[in-house]
Amino acid sequence: MKPEPYTFTYIDEFGDSNTAICSLNEYHSLMELLFDKYLQEWGDCKGRAWCGTCHIQILQGALSSKIEGDEKQTLSQLEDASSLSRLACQIPVNGDLHNLVFKIVTDNDFGLK
Repeated sequence: MKPEPYTFTYIDEFGDSNTAICSLNEYHSLMELLFDKYLQEWGDCKGRAWCGTCHIQILQGALSSKIEGDEKQTLSQLEDASSLSRLACQIPVNGDLHNLVFKIVTDNDFGLK
């Protein structure tokens, strides 16, 4: 098991690299953690995997959690979605986040098909 706290890196809407720290189960999801500690006005549907506003793309690392039906459906509607895309609201706060690097896909690059 990876030691806590977990550290991960995200690329924000300005292209800046940011380091974040979390502990196991500190928040229900990555979206909640980022919204509370680092970002503002993010995750319009509040974690239901409906809106796609918490779209991220994994740049380095991997997640063990699988993409479920609602997340898969929402991602299929996003123009910028790729095999590296996930919704942060569906990613649990656990050791998978340690050393993960991801880009936040902003409204500027986001749109429904």
